Amino acid sequence: MVAISAVSAVFTVYYLAKTPLLAQDSSGGDDDARPRAEGRDGDRAQVGLIQSLYNTESDADYMAWLVSAKGRLDGLASQVQHLDWSAFTGFTAEESEQPATAELAEQPADSAQDIAKASSFKDRILRQLSAVQAQLNQQIDETTAALGHAVQNMLPPQLQRPWVAECAQLCIDRETHPELLKTTSVRVSTDICGQEVDFQQVRAKSIRDNFAKFIGVSAESVDVRDIPVIGIAGSGGGFRAMIATLGSYRAMHQAGLAQCVTYDAAVSGSSWAIAALHTYADGNPCKALESVHEAMKSSMFSTSNLTEFVNEHDRIAKHVFANIAARYLLSAAKIDDAPADAAELQPGNASEQATLADRILGVAATQGYRAIDALVPEKYRSWLDTGRPAPAPVSVDELLETAKNTLRSVSVPPLSIVDLYGALLFRKLLVQHTKTDGGKPELHLDPQWVKLSAQRAAVDQGRLPMPIYTAVRHFIGTDDNDPDKEQSHAYQWFEFNPYEVGSIDHGAWIPSWAFGRPMVNGREQFKIGEAHFGSIIGAASSAFCASVKAMVMEIYMAVPSVVRTAMDPLLDRIEHGSEIAHPIPPYTLYNPFYRTEAASDGVGLAELGNKPFLSLMDAGMENNLPFAPLLRPERGVDVIVCLDASANIEIMPWFARAEAWAGDHGAERWPWGARPWAADPLRPSKAEATLDQSTLSGTRSVRESMNRRIHEDNIRCVVFDQPVASSPLPKKGSVPRPMTLLYLPLLPNSKFRDPKFDPETADFCGTFNDQWTSDQIDLLADLASFNLTQEIERIREAMTVAYKRKRAHRLFQEGLHRATAAKANPKGKMAKGNDLQAWFIEYQDLDRSDGQAVIMPEGFERLCGALEFDMDGIEPMALLWRLNAAELGKVEFAGWESGMRAMNVHDTAELKQAIRSTIDDFGRNAALFKSFYRKMFDYLRADKQKSVAAEDAVAVLPIVTGNGWVFEKFVKFLEANGDRIKTVSRDQWQSLLELSKTLKPDLSNYSSEDAWPAMFDELVEWLKKPETA
Repeated sequence: MVAISAVSAVFTVYYLAKTPLLAQDSSGGDDDARPRAEGRDGDRAQVGLIQSLYNTESDADYMAWLVSAKGRLDGLASQVQHLDWSAFTGFTAEESEQPATAELAEQPADSAQDIAKASSFKDRILRQLSAVQAQLNQQIDETTAALGHAVQNMLPPQLQRPWVAECAQLCIDRETHPELLKTTSVRVSTDICGQEVDFQQVRAKSIRDNFAKFIGVSAESVDVRDIPVIGIAGSGGGFRAMIATLGSYRAMHQAGLAQCVTYDAAVSGSSWAIAALHTYADGNPCKALESVHEAMKSSMFSTSNLTEFVNEHDRIAKHVFANIAARYLLSAAKIDDAPADAAELQPGNASEQATLADRILGVAATQGYRAIDALVPEKYRSWLDTGRPAPAPVSVDELLETAKNTLRSVSVPPLSIVDLYGALLFRKLLVQHTKTDGGKPELHLDPQWVKLSAQRAAVDQGRLPMPIYTAVRHFIGTDDNDPDKEQSHAYQWFEFNPYEVGSIDHGAWIPSWAFGRPMVNGREQFKIGEAHFGSIIGAASSAFCASVKAMVMEIYMAVPSVVRTAMDPLLDRIEHGSEIAHPIPPYTLYNPFYRTEAASDGVGLAELGNKPFLSLMDAGMENNLPFAPLLRPERGVDVIVCLDASANIEIMPWFARAEAWAGDHGAERWPWGARPWAADPLRPSKAEATLDQSTLSGTRSVRESMNRRIHEDNIRCVVFDQPVASSPLPKKGSVPRPMTLLYLPLLPNSKFRDPKFDPETADFCGTFNDQWTSDQIDLLADLASFNLTQEIERIREAMTVAYKRKRAHRLFQEGLHRATAAKANPKGKMAKGNDLQAWFIEYQDLDRSDGQAVIMPEGFERLCGALEFDMDGIEPMALLWRLNAAELGKVEFAGWESGMRAMNVHDTAELKQAIRSTIDDFGRNAALFKSFYRKMFDYLRADKQKSVAAEDAVAVLPIVTGNGWVFEKFVKFLEANGDRIKTVSRDQWQSLLELSKTLKPDLSNYSSEDAWPAMFDELVEWLKKPETA
């Protein structure tokens, strides 16, 4: 997300200075993050801003004095308002301008008179203060207007109104934005959209040959349905992450892996790399790196560079700044206050006696369709909505007028630093820079690159993966907006892809081409071109909008441990307030889900639709790896390749947070317990600490092994393809096919051409360093390429296993369908050998080095889960017996095949019924139960011992024999004599079954002279004891 920077330090000091004040106000938080400034701190900040705006020192001083005076006057008025005026007595009668009220009449005469005098005196002071305040306000307004006009005249022509209007015109240009002719709506669903479903199918067909080549099989043998859905997860990390991501993509491209990817997901800095690949680079990382080499030679924050760009590249500059220009003009336009409800509407030519049609026409002439909605009752509006498009302005003036007539209050969300930051990023990284002989690079911009929706052209054809850009919304409040409940805060994931923009956590979506339009109740208020891609990239990488806690943590992670110890008490003291305070406000735009009617379907959506504006920021605030969009169950991702270029990589809680998200959203396929690092995260939240304690118990050795392989064995790719901890999700029968997770951290490599190069410590690799030399770019990109190339065989093996798993799962499912179809025929065919094998592979241990086809205990437990068998019941034992298992929990294919054929079963439902029928037959067929009972002894023998442990017999006998009284007494006998009897022999085990059939409850027919094992003599004597009976 972010590395330590001067910005973090400055805002940390600023916040700590205000901590007591913020602590008092922390209970009044809103559900959107916003900066807090109060009292004299706010005055000083406003004065400083004024001094930075005006070039004339005397003008700035005068304006600063006005603001300062007004602030002091406001403070004085507040003090007057809250003084205890009952203490003021001794006024003459003439000083009171009004008599005592009726309420005062009940009090003693002297006291009532004093209070009346005090109230009158207070009112006189307040009126005088109000008059002075009004004069100051008028003076401030006039001075601001005059100075603003002077500043406007000093601006170069490119930044004055005509040029700005020409920029804004591009936002409603029909050639660039043909979507202006379309009307949008809100989609509420957790499923992916239909266009993405189609893309998955097209992409699978497109990559079949490449995937077959990558895993080393013939293309003809690969069914497109078996190709694993691969998602790349690029991390945050600013320019370091962007260059490293491009280096990794270059290696994947050369190895043929990039051509097999379905999704490109990114957080923050890696978003810039993905954006380049999906605009001018057209999927070619080498082409993107060529442009980056030229673009990184100069700073994006240089005023002279910006001026030169505007002067020399007018057409490109207008496209770059079009969105900012439109938002500026909209915010600067004076919007007439719209009536709050129908009673306040005053139609131009309507009267109380006018017909409904006349009233509607009159209102439409002056207030537009927005007013009609307020006037016409809800039940009569449906006919108005039919075929009624929102207005689509054709000129800037018409846009401003439309905004006046259709919006009730604020015409446009506040313009923020993120808008400017996004435009500067776009100019630097998404305007293609081509090297020339003259020194200055040649710049090229296709107008379609400013639109996220334009990236779907290559995606629709299956030529490129689908990009997914991410951001988060910082929710502060209660889910149901109940002011009486204690406030909480959480980061909610949003994603931007060429098809849709929406909330992963709320399941609300809008077409990407409509993102940026003002929406109310799921309907457009007016049409404007889609949100500028630069603004989206700016929001996705706005790490500087971090909370104060995040900024403090940047410093905390960079200082020595002794300093951290000293900082801990301070961090504990400001924990809550620092988590919700954002000194720099995030990117804010129209909330497309504002008052969406579908919001009533759920509390979460109702909360999202409560605000007209939507504030988004860098997703690295929550997780610096974009697991959330790739873990959506409906997306069906099989393999995630994590390219992690984060700072402080070993102590960040990205995997713990991903696991928490997976648990909250039912992502069953997450490899539970996956952690690549042995170190615990610094200062984890209470939820993260609780999760680690519950989930990671017993996995410390696994984590240490992974950590050792990375540091000691120089491994640069860690594979998680099986859970190493239990799932927190409730069991749903069948155990899901696990996801494969490949983790590639950006670390130094002892085999690299510069083994001492460490991106973590190299100064030029800082997150916000925007000027790099070509040698520096090559060094970092080459290291990322080298690390991935070194691990390509490990990656290839993981992809092969994922492919085989998916293929086996499909074959099994097809076998189920064929078996279901055959049920109509009583003489239905047996499952074919291939079907039985596919079913077997679903639970087979695929990691055995000896190549044997065996289901091991873990796979057998998953099979029992699919059958909904209790592992502590008799069903698993009966299943092992019917599948001819030689050992407890271990099934070989030969026994599987013969057992399935003997039971004549074709699917899970039939197998479940067959085992239940077998257990029922035990009570009717003594010979059948005897065979089963004797086999249990073999299952319980450890390492082929001649006897079984008495404690194992105590555990299993009640399960396999039910409540027979002889077995029950024998178990109690073993428990009572556990210090002496340690084992049960085969003869004793088998004889116990015969004894249960013959022994009478009064023991009268037992004789020690009979050929019973000696232990039974002891058993009978024990049963005859009074205390036993």
